[in-house]
Amino acid sequence: MLVAVVLSILCLCLPIGTFYAEGMRMGTEYNLWIYTMQGTRDFSVCPLFVILLLSSVLGLYSIFCFHNRVLQARLCVFNMLMLIGWYIVFAVFSQVLGGGKITFEIEFAAGAPMFSIAMYFMSYKAIWSDEKLVRSADRIR
Repeated sequence: MLVAVVLSILCLCLPIGTFYAEGMRMGTEYNLWIYTMQGTRDFSVCPLFVILLLSSVLGLYSIFCFHNRVLQARLCVFNMLMLIGWYIVFAVFSQVLGGGKITFEIEFAAGAPMFSIAMYFMSYKAIWSDEKLVRSADRIR
């Protein structure tokens, strides 16, 4: 889960896409804003930042919930759903802001939440296998 949180924080800090119009760069999209070539910042994409920030905070919280494995597993599922939602919002913003003659190119950091989803899924499987092991040991007593 720590790797998933680090990847989410990495995606928060790095650019996730670039807008081009007729071969010229028009702006760079971060999770919090779009930095245009005129030097202005457009905060219309801030829901991406909010979703990823909440996912990172819940991921850190779930790391320290090791005493409550059921809650920890549920938080992993919730984080996976939040990151899938991040991709849906990202696709909508990319289509809306990149329409017409403006093209949108995805940067490397936009793939980090996908790896986070995979890490949360592996954590979920491991947590449930531990829970099954504990339950079977309680049954033997």
